[in-house]
Amino acid sequence: MSSTAAGSPGVNKRTARAQETRRAIFEHAVSLFREKGFDQVTIEEITNRAGTAKGSFYTYFKTKSDIIIEEFKVIDDYYRSIRPRLRRIEGAEDRLIAFTRLQMKHVRDAVGLAMLKILYATTIMDPSAEKYLISPERYLHGLILEIMRYGQERGEIRSDLSAEALAALYNRSMRSVFLDWAISDDAWDLVQGGVDYCRTLVVPALAPARTPAR
Repeated sequence: MSSTAAGSPGVNKRTARAQETRRAIFEHAVSLFREKGFDQVTIEEITNRAGTAKGSFYTYFKTKSDIIIEEFKVIDDYYRSIRPRLRRIEGAEDRLIAFTRLQMKHVRDAVGLAMLKILYATTIMDPSAEKYLISPERYLHGLILEIMRYGQERGEIRSDLSAEALAALYNRSMRSVFLDWAISDDAWDLVQGGVDYCRTLVVPALAPARTPAR
């Protein structure tokens, strides 16, 4: 069998190099976006910073906006990592509040204000950008959907609307928190503000309707 056959050391090395190049392009692009803003960064700057040829960019990404989509997928990887922790929490309300706290903390501390602005602005302004932010195919949507179903099964969350509809409404409402924080330039604490919003407005809206006493 040829040394370049699938599974051979030659193929594995090429795959590893390709993955490393893609990772370097992505990470340096995100770094530049944070430093200069999305519109001020060229593809040539990205590949120069990554130490690769300009043509390499197009091997892995079609446009700069694809980097933004990739960043959302990285955020979803974080949500994927916290799912086991959330599933150990008893009660849908506590589980949802715990998720909200972790989500807000991750965006505040790992994503950051500058990158959040870029993610939102690019999604809004670039007509060619994939609308991954609001896609029901995101892992985020599936995770919230799971919490809604869990709450409905326990009688803790209203059942007059489907779990899918409630998950979509939750995600839509929390995007308003992120947007307000971005507009305010971090004038208030995202974690505390997000948890207060969830506890004060979202959780009561999800509660089953009480039967009036006779």
